[in-house]
Amino acid sequence: MAPNVGLGTQGPVQRGWGLWLTSVLGVIIAALFVGARLVQRFVKRSGLGMDDYMIIVALISSGLLSLTECQAVVYGYGRHWTSLDPHTRVIARKWFYGANIVYKVVLMFNKIAVVCLYYRIFAVSTRHFRIACHVMNAWVVASGMAFIIATVFQCTPVAAFWDRSIPGFKCFKNEPWWISYATVQITTDFMLLAMPIPQILRLSMTKAEKLGICLVFGTGAFVTFASIYRATTIAASASDPDPTWGPIPATIWSVIEANAGIVCACLPMLRGPFVRLF
Repeated sequence: MAPNVGLGTQGPVQRGWGLWLTSVLGVIIAALFVGARLVQRFVKRSGLGMDDYMIIVALISSGLLSLTECQAVVYGYGRHWTSLDPHTRVIARKWFYGANIVYKVVLMFNKIAVVCLYYRIFAVSTRHFRIACHVMNAWVVASGMAFIIATVFQCTPVAAFWDRSIPGFKCFKNEPWWISYATVQITTDFMLLAMPIPQILRLSMTKAEKLGICLVFGTGAFVTFASIYRATTIAASASDPDPTWGPIPATIWSVIEANAGIVCACLPMLRGPFVRLF
């Protein structure tokens, strides 16, 4: 049974509630949008494509992210390190280690889903755009896997991530490590936002219709905003010597970024229902 440390109403001060609620609500909202997307595919009888399968994988990964973050909170994330006993510290850090890995998996599959959606919608237009989609997906997979593997082995030995009593351990420095990942993700987000614009402008539609479609695809800008805002919290989180207290703000925005990406990837398929609704 988990100790009453993360979500108890008594005991030392804690701020894990924000992370716990964000994790639970985020994956529920993402699941609703993915469900609506799949229903729309069924209603239109268009069949599931690779973009749909990738967003389903992203959603499953987001569920695992929610689980690991919530368990980290239950075992003490959001409380001060000094208020936790040694055994609880190890368990909390193990859950947070898992969350670090799964978070990067969510973002990778979400971006793959977006590129696959672009390919499905616009690939018939030009050969150059098809090549651009393949190159972008190769970049997303290569950079994503590189950071996932690096996250798994960020400490030597691996167990040093959750057990700093191991003699002679070495780990990445948090701030440059986190900032390097954030920089790659933000750059990729801007590239994904720009990719469909030339294709949309070539469509035989009125300017108002083109603007409407650009706005739908442009909702992904919120994901970029979340990535940028998260990056602004990294310095404070990384420099805080309290490993179960300091990372909470950056971690909350990581969860928001992951689930917002899933939601925004579903919006282009839901444009029709939203127009009819409003």
